[in-house]
Amino acid sequence: MASTASLAFAVRPRVLGRLIGRAALLLTGINAPLVLVSAVDGEWIGAAAHAAIVAILLALWVALSRGQPAPVPQTNEAMALSVCAFLLGSLALALPWWAEGVPLIDAVFEGVSAVTTTGLSTLDSVENKPWSFLFARAWGQWSGGLMIVLLALFLTLERGAVAGRWLSYQLTPEEVMLGARAWMRTMAIVYAGLTVLAVLALLAAGLDPGEALLHGLTAVCGGGFATDDSSIGGVGGRAVQTVAMVFGTLGAVSFLIWPQLRRGKVRAVLGAPELRAFVAFCVVGFLLLFATMTRLSGLPWREAAWDAFLMSLSCQATTGFSTLDLGSLDAVSKLIMIVQMIFGGDTASTAGGIKMFRVLGMGRLVRDAIARTALAPHAVITTRSGEADLIRGTATVVTLFTLMLIMLWAILLAGHHAPVDALFDCASALSTCGASVGVASHGLGAPFKAALIVGMLMGRLEIVAVLVLLYPRTWIGRRQSAGV
Repeated sequence: MASTASLAFAVRPRVLGRLIGRAALLLTGINAPLVLVSAVDGEWIGAAAHAAIVAILLALWVALSRGQPAPVPQTNEAMALSVCAFLLGSLALALPWWAEGVPLIDAVFEGVSAVTTTGLSTLDSVENKPWSFLFARAWGQWSGGLMIVLLALFLTLERGAVAGRWLSYQLTPEEVMLGARAWMRTMAIVYAGLTVLAVLALLAAGLDPGEALLHGLTAVCGGGFATDDSSIGGVGGRAVQTVAMVFGTLGAVSFLIWPQLRRGKVRAVLGAPELRAFVAFCVVGFLLLFATMTRLSGLPWREAAWDAFLMSLSCQATTGFSTLDLGSLDAVSKLIMIVQMIFGGDTASTAGGIKMFRVLGMGRLVRDAIARTALAPHAVITTRSGEADLIRGTATVVTLFTLMLIMLWAILLAGHHAPVDALFDCASALSTCGASVGVASHGLGAPFKAALIVGMLMGRLEIVAVLVLLYPRTWIGRRQSAGV
C-alpha cells in the first residue's frame, strides 16, 4: 500500500503565486472605492494611503500573474490562498489607517476584525472618526463577508453530493455541473440584494442615508461594526435594532437556500435539519436569556424581553451587534451567549462558530456511540461512502476550536481579567462574532490584542487552513505539473 507521503503533492509556488496575483487584483477592486470616498470626505492622507495600497496591489498582480490563467488549485493551495487573501485584505485596510494616525497594533486589529467580519474593536472611539474611515470599516467587513460566502461555496462544490447527505441545502450532482462561476455569480447577486434590502429597511426605520448604508453593509455580512461606541444600541431605537438583527440573522443562514426557494423547494428548505437547529438555538437562547436577565441581572421584563430576543439573534448569528452593556450582565447570561457564539450559524453563510452542520454531526457521533453499547459484539454500523471523511473533518475542527479557545483564554487570564469576561471575548474573537463585555478595548495590552488577532484569523479560516501553512509537506515534496 502506498504511503501518505508518496500520494501527497506539495504546493506549486508558481501556481500559488498566480492565484495570489488574482487575489491582489480582486483586492484592488475592493480598495479602489476607498480612495474616492476619502478624497470626497476631504481626508487627503487617507486617500493617498489607500491609493498607494491600490498601486501596490496592482504591482503584485502584474508581478505574479503575468497574464496567465490561474489553474484549478489543489486543496492545500486553496487553503494557502485563503490565508494569504485574508492577510492581504487585512493589511490593505490597516496600513492606511496607520498612516491616518491609528496606532499600528490597533490598525491591524481593526483590519483583521473587518475582513474576518468579527466586529471587535480596540479603537479609543469611533464617534470621533470621519465618515470615510467608518465607510472603510463597513466596506471592509462587507467585502470580507462576500469572500467568505464565495469561499464556502467553493468548498461546498468541492465536497459535492457526498456532503449533501449531511448538508440539506447541498447541491445535486446536476446542479454542481452548472459550474462554480455561475453559482458564485448567483451568490454575489443574492448577497448584494440582501444588502440593498437592509439599507432600505434601515432608512424606513429612521436612519439617515449615511448611517443606513454603513449599518446595512455590516448587518448582512454579520460584521457588527457600528458608528456608536455602544454598538447598535446607541444608533437607533428598537426598530433600527430589530432590522439590523434580522438582516444579520438572514446573513447567517446558508446562501444556498435562496436559489432553492426560487425553484419552489420551500418544504425541503424549511425541513432542513440545519435551519431547524439554528432556529431552535435562537429560540432556546432567547428563553434562557430572558430568564437570566430578569432573575439574575434584574432587568425590567419588557426591557429584558427585547434585549434577550435581539442578543440571542446576534450571538447565534455571530453578528455581534449589542443592544445593551454586556459587561453589566450576570455570569450565567454571558455563558449562554458564549455557547451560542461557539455553535454559530449555518454553512455557506457569513456566520462564524463551528456551524450547525458540525453541531448536528457531533450529535450523531454521540448518538452512534450510545447505540453501539446495545449492539452485538461483532455488529457493524455502516456509513455511506465518503461520510467518514466528513465525520473526521467535523471532529478535527471541533477539537481544534476547543483547544484554541482554551489557549486564548489562558493568555487573557494571564492578564488578570475576570474569567467569564475573558472567556466571552475569546469566544467572540474565535467565533468571529464581535460582541464584547469590555475586555477587547483600547486599554488592552498589545500582547493580548495580538492573541485576539490570531484568534480572529484562526476562527474565520477554521484553524485547519492556517495549520496547512505550517505543515512541512505543504511546501516540501514532489509537485504536480503547474500547467493548466
